[in-house]
Amino acid sequence: MEKLEIMPIEKGLSGEVIMPGSKSFTNRALVMAALSRGESRLVGYSDSDDSEILIRALKKVGVKIIKTKKQIIVQGNGGVFKEFNGAINLGLAGTAMRFFTAMACLIPGKIILDGYERMRQRPIVELVNGLRELGAEIRYLEKQGCPPLKITKPIKKGGVAAMNGGVSSQYFTALLLIAPVLQGGLAIKVIGQQISKSYIDMSISSLKDFGVRVKNENYQKYLVSPKERYGATNYVVEGDASGASYFWAIAAISQNKIKVKNINPASLQGDIKFADLLKRMGCKVIKNKKEKWIEVEGVRELKGIEVNMEQMPDTAQTLAVVASFAKGKTKITGLSTLKDKETNRLLALQTELAKMNIQTKISSDYIVIEGGEPRGAEIETYDDHRMAMAFAMAGVKIPGMVIENPEVVGKSFPEFWKKLKGLGIKTL
Repeated sequence: MEKLEIMPIEKGLSGEVIMPGSKSFTNRALVMAALSRGESRLVGYSDSDDSEILIRALKKVGVKIIKTKKQIIVQGNGGVFKEFNGAINLGLAGTAMRFFTAMACLIPGKIILDGYERMRQRPIVELVNGLRELGAEIRYLEKQGCPPLKITKPIKKGGVAAMNGGVSSQYFTALLLIAPVLQGGLAIKVIGQQISKSYIDMSISSLKDFGVRVKNENYQKYLVSPKERYGATNYVVEGDASGASYFWAIAAISQNKIKVKNINPASLQGDIKFADLLKRMGCKVIKNKKEKWIEVEGVRELKGIEVNMEQMPDTAQTLAVVASFAKGKTKITGLSTLKDKETNRLLALQTELAKMNIQTKISSDYIVIEGGEPRGAEIETYDDHRMAMAFAMAGVKIPGMVIENPEVVGKSFPEFWKKLKGLGIKTL
């Protein structure tokens, strides 16, 4: 197994990082462009493994896509697909699995959607139930409630679907993405409370960029009228706030100053507020909306905080590692979705922080970190890109931080190690 050791850096570093496009926005745009009529161009896209998996799946069912270094050109079909019979493997790409499950229900034929072993453990029952309400015929081939799935009857009409709002916002996004090509419009009811509202906001904003208006009734119901249709467009993917969090965290841990560019301080991405959490811990933060950058400067002593990260769960691991260097306790709540990610992230955090001599307490939706004096350790990444990037940050402060399976970062941020090198951070 390949391993990578991060070398500590001295104080006095001042660097800049230009962020690549957001994977979340890229994957939404790929589906919308495919379902539009005419040619769309996506500029500044994410070159992540997950986006590449989605592109391959779209091509397999007949969507014409040309990818260059500068743009992705998608020839949309307006939601009209030729019959497809076969299997499509979506690997570990959770977003792609959810989005493509809904999209596959537009395609005539018999389609099997599968993934790697971890994907076969990740729940999808709420989305399947919602699609079944609209007339889709979907069967679980192995474990109930999880992929692989067999889809044998496409849906053409919209109507009303209801799903539990407390499991994943991606289920709602998946239905919203196909709504404009369904006859009669679509109403999606939320059972209980909607989790991860920031991602719903991102989806509704993305649909608007492709000409579709969604009526949001206080996150209890989403309405897409029968008149709404996608329009092909030239779409600029904004920079990735999740990826930016690692570089702001490096500044915080190492007491240095790092400016992250191509990042919109007014973004709808929930993770854009990660810099504000570092400010609460004592860091200095400067934002520039006009030029689209956020700069974080670390301080001599970080302090523990208590925060609900339900709207930004993808940066919970980042904050947990920063908190291990802070004075006092940090309690992060709102993490009920972390057990169903690429790994059980709460358990993985506890296990790996323990190797660094950091005590934690976890439950089904929170983690408490006792700040202290972390020591170097060899970190298992559990095939989870965010475990690799979050723990790599600790290596800028303490020696002996070794990351196993470092190439896993390609899932969302293939340039991560290159970006570290650009800041003068060395690896072995």
